[in-house]
Parts: sequence; C-alpha cells; structure tokens
Amino acid sequence: MSAEEFSAWLKHVDFSERHAARILQISRTTIAKYRQEGAPAHIGFACSAIALGMPMWKPHTD
Repeated sequence: MSAEEFSAWLKHVDFSERHAARILQISRTTIAKYRQEGAPAHIGFACSAIALGMPMWKPHTD
C-alpha cells in the first residue's frame, strides 16, 4: 500500500492517526511512517477490510 493510498484510506474512513493506530493496533509513530513511506501488504489488507465494514476477526471456539 503506497503512502498516497494509506493517506487516502485515512481520509476515506475519516480516522485520525490516533484512532487508526488504535484500530490497527500499531503505534502512532508507525502510522506516521506509513503516511510517508507506505504500508506493508498485511496492513493494506486490514485497511481494506475496515473500509468494507468487516468486524474484527475472532477465533471460532467450539
């Protein structure tokens, strides 16, 4: 996920850096880094899921 795509995602979901850090469970420093340098693929997948309104994944317990 490029830096431009990550910044666009933040704007699309209307998240502050603080809220995005909490939701993605990463530091605000890492959020700032992603805005400048881009994010790894797994963060891009998580951002896509969040943008689609998918709930947080939880293991199935049977």
